Amino acid sequence: MGLAVLHGKTLYIDYFDNKGCILYFIQALGLYLGGNFALLLMQAISLTVTLVWWDRIIAFYQEGRRRYFYLGVALFLLLCFYEGGNLSEEWCLPFASYPVYLYFRRLKTKEEIHKLEMFAVGLCFGIIAFIRINNASVFLGFFLYLFFIFLQKKEFKRFFTDALLILLGTLLIAVACITYFYLKAGRQGIEEMIYGSFLSYFEYFGFQFKKSVYFYAFYVLFLVVCIALSCINTVNQKDIFIPILVSYFFFILSTGTRCFTHYLMATMPLFVVGLATIDFDKHRKINLILSLVAIIPLLSYLIRPVGFFVNDVIMNEEPFKTSYGEFHRCIEEIPETERESIYNYNLSGIGAGMMQHEGLLQCNRVLYSPLAFHLPRLHREEVSKPFVPPLWILISGDMSFEAEDAMFIQENYELKNYFEHNTQYIKGLEVGNLITVCFYRRKY
Repeated sequence: MGLAVLHGKTLYIDYFDNKGCILYFIQALGLYLGGNFALLLMQAISLTVTLVWWDRIIAFYQEGRRRYFYLGVALFLLLCFYEGGNLSEEWCLPFASYPVYLYFRRLKTKEEIHKLEMFAVGLCFGIIAFIRINNASVFLGFFLYLFFIFLQKKEFKRFFTDALLILLGTLLIAVACITYFYLKAGRQGIEEMIYGSFLSYFEYFGFQFKKSVYFYAFYVLFLVVCIALSCINTVNQKDIFIPILVSYFFFILSTGTRCFTHYLMATMPLFVVGLATIDFDKHRKINLILSLVAIIPLLSYLIRPVGFFVNDVIMNEEPFKTSYGEFHRCIEEIPETERESIYNYNLSGIGAGMMQHEGLLQCNRVLYSPLAFHLPRLHREEVSKPFVPPLWILISGDMSFEAEDAMFIQENYELKNYFEHNTQYIKGLEVGNLITVCFYRRKY
């Protein structure tokens, strides 16, 4: 999507994905400044800033070696949840961690959050909202509780002033994004941006259980352990436990049932707070038990990024090289003028990864709505938007698809190219199902 911005395309109309536009502007900036290396450097800076806020939060409660040990534990957990980088959760971390730091600075030093800082909190909320809005849940609990305290103490002037400052910061980001899309495509640009950045998310996160029971058990277990740690160590500190509980509630509510490991990266500021406030001397035994319960399953997730590093960097093994090479060969046979009209029908993440590797993007929002991504419907037209059949369709010939879609393809498309691809590798061994990747071209 960042590449589409640099090519002058209109996001969500020419190309579609269900994340906020600021994520794609960040990607475009990195690609413009120096390609993948510049983007990697920006990620490193972003995570470094995040670690600064985490260190300052921990420093309010811990000192000396324990302070840095807890920061190291946070880094360990971050590595477990890290899946290749350039994720919406990752880019949101510094903007979610800063407001939490301000809250704890006020709590521990009695220094009020200044007006400019409240405005900055609004900017943080706006930026996160236009990356992926559910990631803002991790600091909402703290500020909702803070504003409740203002009302409880009858500090009405402070309540309305700070609320207005946060609103202004958020509106500044919103107006900038709306203006960009209005200049690009008028009212339609704004409508499609709102759909892609916000409404499509609520379609996507709906109730679908795709992962194994073991994964959901881990996902729920980790959240329960984090809440339990906070409860045990902050039981008499309602200014900490209540906001944490509210924030976790918002996060769980906003993720629905589409739970992935990297989603938990968004909860890291809450975990850091729970880690910082641990009273290990007072509750040594129960804290050790809860930590072990969390650490054991986490070790299995740590194996994946470490394994990728060893396999790709040290051993220089490239198990997907053959498949990517075959995909590249097929793409080279497609005229460049037709490469902006390729639809990935049922190859899901495999096809998406190969297309991104080639600098190609999924065409047509109608075809790639989050629901259509899982339930393809080529034969149907969207009432409010004209249906434009893509020039090329990528299909896994070994997977089932709707009978009406099969009829649609048979009548309007013809097979031009194909290759075989193994769906899974372990240590260089082909262990997955062999599928046939088919390239269909529109007849007219």
